Amino acid sequence: MAGPASIRSAQSFLVPAGEAQVLYSASSLSYKVQNFEVTPEGTLQSIIGPTRYEPDRTEAEEESTQGIPHGIYHAGLLGGIADTLIVRMGTELKRHEGWSRSFRVLESGLSDEHRPIYPDQFVVLGNTIIWTNGIDRARAIAHDGMVVPLGFDQVPGSPFAEGPQQPGLSDRATQYANVFGYSWPGRIGTVGDMLDGQTGALLAGGWYYYVQWEDVFGNLSQLSAQSNLVSVSTLQSDPYLSNEKSLATEIDDLTRQFLVRIAGDAPEHAVAFRLYRTPDVRHKSVFPQLLARVPGSKQFFYPDNRADSDLGPAAVETTAVPVFRVMCAHQGRLVIGNTIADPGAVRRSQVGLPGTFAADDWIYPDSGGSEVTGLASHNGKLIAFTESSTYELQDFAVPIPLAQGVGCVAPRSIKALPDGTLIWLSRDGFYGMKNGTVTHLSRAIHRTIRNYINRTRMRMAVSVVDPTSGEYRCALAPAGKTDQSLVLCFDGRNWRRQELGLHIADWCQTDDYRQYVLAAGTHPKGAVTTIKQATTIGPENTSISATTKTVPLDKNQIYVMDRETAAYDPPDRDLIYRSGWMRGDKVGLTPMHIRTMYLGLVDSWNGDFTIRFYRNGSWADVVKMEDVLAVGVDDDTKVIADICGSAVLGTAKTHDPRLFWRRVPVGLENAYSWAFEISASSPTRLHLASFAFDITLATKGNVRSRVPHRTDT
Repeated sequence: MAGPASIRSAQSFLVPAGEAQVLYSASSLSYKVQNFEVTPEGTLQSIIGPTRYEPDRTEAEEESTQGIPHGIYHAGLLGGIADTLIVRMGTELKRHEGWSRSFRVLESGLSDEHRPIYPDQFVVLGNTIIWTNGIDRARAIAHDGMVVPLGFDQVPGSPFAEGPQQPGLSDRATQYANVFGYSWPGRIGTVGDMLDGQTGALLAGGWYYYVQWEDVFGNLSQLSAQSNLVSVSTLQSDPYLSNEKSLATEIDDLTRQFLVRIAGDAPEHAVAFRLYRTPDVRHKSVFPQLLARVPGSKQFFYPDNRADSDLGPAAVETTAVPVFRVMCAHQGRLVIGNTIADPGAVRRSQVGLPGTFAADDWIYPDSGGSEVTGLASHNGKLIAFTESSTYELQDFAVPIPLAQGVGCVAPRSIKALPDGTLIWLSRDGFYGMKNGTVTHLSRAIHRTIRNYINRTRMRMAVSVVDPTSGEYRCALAPAGKTDQSLVLCFDGRNWRRQELGLHIADWCQTDDYRQYVLAAGTHPKGAVTTIKQATTIGPENTSISATTKTVPLDKNQIYVMDRETAAYDPPDRDLIYRSGWMRGDKVGLTPMHIRTMYLGLVDSWNGDFTIRFYRNGSWADVVKMEDVLAVGVDDDTKVIADICGSAVLGTAKTHDPRLFWRRVPVGLENAYSWAFEISASSPTRLHLASFAFDITLATKGNVRSRVPHRTDT
């Protein structure tokens, strides 16, 4: 057997920035990094915030944000002039009223599902915000707060037209054709030659009318069913009828005009009718063409005296706007998918008209009709997802499979990183696509995805890209919970996590110079407050009894991430940095003595934190120290002296936080592998830079001499 070794060495590492949840790692990747963020220098610093978006309000104003938080969205409409923040709380869509510190209800009566199956989604198209939750009809929100349903889900009633009527059998000997009914000279009719080939005649013809609603944004409803047939009969003209000029008839005397009656059944958000008429269906065409646009939404009569040659463009055969669950904006169109009646179909609107959908402009991305779970416009291409596949809809014609077996389960998880990578959440983790190549990005945290995520609530995951760090953040529900309190962060290379003690229902980035990340959330915990309702005074005038009850620590709020104010204390949270398993050789055969740890810190907080050490693959504490100082020694330089209370404007000076080393005794013996964990609770802050170990080999000679042989104990 080999004796104690005389070989002594030091291992040093930079603090790794991301998680790698493997049992043994030859590198120094971290196992868990919670509530830390990467600084521009590559170190790890504890996160700050969040704080309330608004200061404390009056009780009446506080009521304006109550209800289950569902969605939040910010857009600078009209080129940034109309700053619009929309939230959905409970059954209401609300808009923030700026410095008045209140929200104004724009729409009420919406569904308020406690466990919805799809998250709220918002899209900007032009100067209009489109909202859907997959249950109610989608809404279009204007810059001035006007909210109307997106397009129309009803079909207009058929118009009724009146025209010439023909004499009966008993009157044909004495009456001309087209003489009864609504019979007035006009310009409608098809002219031809009859009998001798020289005398003009009005040919028998027929016409149909259609009507369409138009809303304030220009969206059009589905065409109505055709009206009754308006017809004229053949009638011969004779301009040279003997010498009786008053009895002579020319072609202009034979053509007619019609009267159209439109019922006033238009919805409240309709602002106009579009009236269409076919040309002569017996001689020209059966396709309706625009006749007139009539403002208003009430019943009216329209005298039609327009010739077939004067009709406008042909009507587009549109369809009613369905209830849909996923959407995106692509090349000026609103693309929708997963409708209630047809979950596997994708439709796109007319350019610039998000509520107008052509009846024949649709596609099935998946040949089997699988449910569409996400849509994205990326790099000029339209991407459609099912739970198990990814497709490119090139020219909205033939779907091109990009990845079979890799789909998307959360439509709000789809985001583009600053480097052009499109990232989304699939059933087995996060995937990214760049230049058409799909890559699995979350292999390092596969254990978290597999075992520590509520997979039944993955569809409700919401994501945002932090504008400062360029980091992708996705809020999910941990296993066994429905609140989305776990945030997984990806900086393009490494994964970390945040647990802020908040349920993040939705979040967004502000579309202005502030570049805030706003979250609509709830603090799910409670705080114990003592209420003095019955108090007994003892002999020494001391209170010996009081009643207590648990009250909510915070109500539903809009939060600003990565910001702090003195007016609001964020929920308590833990800072955790747990290293991966380290060992003295690549195969873990050499036992080591870990004598000392040197921890590189940057001044950030004058307080204590805890270090735990583990050995040989077990997460049971072996060494634990709870009194490690987070600030360096002053050394008579007065670097850490508190000068804020006596600072004088113009004369006081500050300094950049310095890097210092702190020595921590460890004393692990015969460790084939070891790990450590640095932890602290708020409000303590930590700034980790690097660490090093003073180690000694525990053996001399053949390291395999300590490996037991088969049944040896």
